[in-house]
Amino acid sequence: MNETFARSLAQQARNLGLDALTVEEADAESLRIFARAVLVELAALGLVPGEESLGCWARPRAKGH
Repeated sequence: MNETFARSLAQQARNLGLDALTVEEADAESLRIFARAVLVELAALGLVPGEESLGCWARPRAKGH
């Protein structure tokens, strides 16, 4: 897994108050939001069914910005 992608997912989890130690007590809406974000990116990579539009991680970013 791309380290930058993993760090982005970790930041999203922290923003939602999610962590692996308390996932059983996590708010259902936060879990849904996080799962959707993960699945959208995986679909963009063509790894799961879904809209295959390009997301942030589907191709390297241009360095000229």
